[in-house]
Amino acid sequence: MKENSFNQDTPAFDAVLAQTIARHFQGAVAEAIDGVQTVRLGNGLPVIECFIDTIQDHEPYGAFLFLQITSGAFGDTQTLVTASGYGSSQLASVVTAGCNWACAFGPALLAGIGRPDLISSQDPEFEQFEATVGGRRYRVSAGHLDRSMNMPIEEVTAYRQQLGGPRALTNRVLSSPLIPATRTGEAVALGCYVSIGPEPITELKLAGADWPAGRSVLDAIPPEDGGYRMLREWAVLTPLEPAPALTRDDLQHTLNLIRATSDNPRSEAGWLGSRHHSMRLGPPSLPQGLSLPEDMRWFLGTIAGSGAGPGYGLDIYPADDGGIHLADAGCGAEWRMSPYDGSVWLDSRACDDGFVRVAPSFLSWYEAWLDHAIRGGGPFAQWSYQVDAAYKMLKQSAGEHGVERLPKTVTRVRIHDPAKDVGPCHSCQLVYDWFGVPESVFVTAPSPAT
Repeated sequence: MKENSFNQDTPAFDAVLAQTIARHFQGAVAEAIDGVQTVRLGNGLPVIECFIDTIQDHEPYGAFLFLQITSGAFGDTQTLVTASGYGSSQLASVVTAGCNWACAFGPALLAGIGRPDLISSQDPEFEQFEATVGGRRYRVSAGHLDRSMNMPIEEVTAYRQQLGGPRALTNRVLSSPLIPATRTGEAVALGCYVSIGPEPITELKLAGADWPAGRSVLDAIPPEDGGYRMLREWAVLTPLEPAPALTRDDLQHTLNLIRATSDNPRSEAGWLGSRHHSMRLGPPSLPQGLSLPEDMRWFLGTIAGSGAGPGYGLDIYPADDGGIHLADAGCGAEWRMSPYDGSVWLDSRACDDGFVRVAPSFLSWYEAWLDHAIRGGGPFAQWSYQVDAAYKMLKQSAGEHGVERLPKTVTRVRIHDPAKDVGPCHSCQLVYDWFGVPESVFVTAPSPAT
């Protein structure tokens, strides 16, 4: 662990955290970006946003933090990691937490993105190996960090060896059928944590969110008597080959795994759009009278002609501009296919006057949605939702009655469209959920699948 010295002009704990982490990466810079303490690893490389969750104000002083990693090899999707540390003071606990994460997992991060030359520590502890996940080959770079509670750390070390060694948890998860292949060339992080004692605790994160389906692998580790053996592993999975071609069975299996995240309103499975199709594929079918691009004809005729997909699901019919309507995004927005070149556009003119090209083809659009859902990336459709009628209604009620009364004052929300039922977009529903307003208030939303 490195010795730490700090710029006394920035004594805030989150600034100390960023400075601590930056010193573990050659050439990294810690700075505030839009008010967030951030570590920039270098041009074209990921950035790490640093946040303090809680700090105990009494002995034992403990700091609990989370980091959001984006850009570079990880693309736009946020990768969420957590860490903790204890020390003789609040400041010392922050330093320890930052060092714990950077020393244990920084080398795995740099090796995973193909920049091991930036590792600053001598004899870094990480393992690199290949694994096939969901039919796709990955290079896996993994590190580990162990702690003990009410037992000697030597017993925890022996327990890890008994369990399978430095990558015991990662191996168990990756060898199961419960982690799907991602669809893009971007790296994805996998975080495993177990606290094994009389009452075990487990956690599994894939990219930016909890992954309940895979956590069952860790839940299968039996309890142990005595104290607690706290094992944490964090790995970066970098694709070594293109994603395998979609098949109906494999796609439905992946959708089933995503559906297990439905308790999280930010996940693709956790909002009214996905509840309408329940992440289930409809039967293969081709619409009559439409001239379709080859990739779309293959998908609709081989995989599914309706059901699970972006927004409220695949709903193919002629659009009024000669193009093809693909799916509703909510709040009156929709995805359309151009009649000229088969590209896909997000038509949010009913919301913010937007009309934006989002994909070159049907299949690339669908796979982008699927990859986004696997990574827990939040709302897939992006526009200025603050101009949506649903958002304005919530804002108006907050101004008239107060934010704390929103769950009582907002009881029915109608999004008008004379031609069909219209529900909220994912972003608007998230805002409602944040203020405690249930999804049942959206009375014009399409009915959930049965």
